Amino acid sequence: MTENRPLSHYLYLLFLSSVWGCSFLFLKIIAPDVPPITIAATRITIGVLVILAYVLIKGGKLPTHSSIWMKGAIIGIIGVGIPFVLISWAMLYINSGTGAICMSIVPLCVFIMAHFAHHDERMSWTGFIGIVSGICGIIVLFYDTLAVNNAGSMGTLALIAMLLAAFGYAFSNILIKKYVKTEPINTSFVMLTTTAILLWPLAFIFEQPLNIDFGSTEILTLLYLGILPTGITTMVLVIFTQKAGSTFASYNTYFIPVVGIFAGYMFLDEALKQTTFLSLSFIVLGIYIAQKKKKLRN
Repeated sequence: MTENRPLSHYLYLLFLSSVWGCSFLFLKIIAPDVPPITIAATRITIGVLVILAYVLIKGGKLPTHSSIWMKGAIIGIIGVGIPFVLISWAMLYINSGTGAICMSIVPLCVFIMAHFAHHDERMSWTGFIGIVSGICGIIVLFYDTLAVNNAGSMGTLALIAMLLAAFGYAFSNILIKKYVKTEPINTSFVMLTTTAILLWPLAFIFEQPLNIDFGSTEILTLLYLGILPTGITTMVLVIFTQKAGSTFASYNTYFIPVVGIFAGYMFLDEALKQTTFLSLSFIVLGIYIAQKKKKLRN
């Protein structure tokens, strides 16, 4: 894989981290009023409609080959369905900044898994040092957040749920790079469609969504979550991963905690401390080191 990355790779990175960082704010707002499976199923369904509209406008064709649907279903459940439900539930017990922080374990998981899964993404010492620097930044934020968390055992379970969701994201990144060779938009459509088909029966069994009183806030929040952080970004992530590799694509989660914390501070009055800026320094330094072009060996 080339080390001289085009500007577009970094713009992809900025877009994904900004959108997903802000999504925790909206999830925190809606979590007390809409149960988690219903949130996940609704936003995924809206995401499907966004992708479907894009395909129809472009005059494209929807995927029909069984292998595409099989691979897309597996990746969708691991990387979309399960994480979305876990994150929506966790927002009941932790603040939005904490949720965003937990996502930063994704690059570490991807970095390790990619070493064994992809021959062109072998672990190097400079990459390892960069990851460690980024993780140090995450630890600064994570420790500080835990120190003020008062949700008790449910808060701990929520953090575990967030880490499991992060692992699902990382694993799906690896699967996309290794097994997805088809049109990215088709893959995105299959991932979301199969996941929505799975989640809606579960929502009706356990949460009875037809009995929920949806106000304007809930409707607008679900529309935002479905259109931008789900539909559009799912397409962007698949394209980005195929272009830049799963390891670099996962670096967007380094910036998610920074965006999430600032969004929580501005709109939910969540604490903003000096440790945030210390963490940001570690994170930016880590990405720079991890992506620095290797010097030619003698």
